[in-house]
Amino acid sequence: MKTYIHYITFFLILTASQAQSPIYDISEPQDGPKGSYYKDINGLLDGYDGTYLYSNGNTSLKFVLKKKIKSYRYYYEDLLVGEFQFIKDGVEIGNTLDNITINYTDEYTNHRIKGSSIITGTQLGCPSCSPTEKRLRLSFVDNKSPNIAGVDMRKTTVNGVIALKVKIYWDGFITRREGDPVPPPASIHTGEYLMIKQ
Repeated sequence: MKTYIHYITFFLILTASQAQSPIYDISEPQDGPKGSYYKDINGLLDGYDGTYLYSNGNTSLKFVLKKKIKSYRYYYEDLLVGEFQFIKDGVEIGNTLDNITINYTDEYTNHRIKGSSIITGTQLGCPSCSPTEKRLRLSFVDNKSPNIAGVDMRKTTVNGVIALKVKIYWDGFITRREGDPVPPPASIHTGEYLMIKQ
């Protein structure tokens, strides 16, 4: 009887140890097996949650951002997700802010702003960054056109208030077959925005 208990205990320990997924730090990209967990071990996604607003006359861009823990796709990951509102010359061009309160099974696929790529120092277009400064590179998927943009975010302060320096750039180009209608224009404009935390 004692032998059976040892075998059962050994089998349970063996099964439990094989069932665990490997954990990787999001700041060190690598390919892991299905079910891996890309974790924000160093808290690099912390401090971005909240509402940020750029305003210039009758034009404004608002982002609402949230950190999501262990969101699942092919693997688990910690990531930042968000939604937006863009008003140009007093006319609302795009607004997905209501979607930020929805808890999707696949957060990455369903939110307009999403990602967890960490950029360090001056690489990828930040000559004024310090060599150890961390920034975020996210994706923006337009809700009214087939456009996909990159969004770089850098933490800063303006008159003692938390802010983000945001750079939006369209990632690639759109192809269409001859005779197909021209796709609608993008909801937001490329450029650099200083967005103040509200």
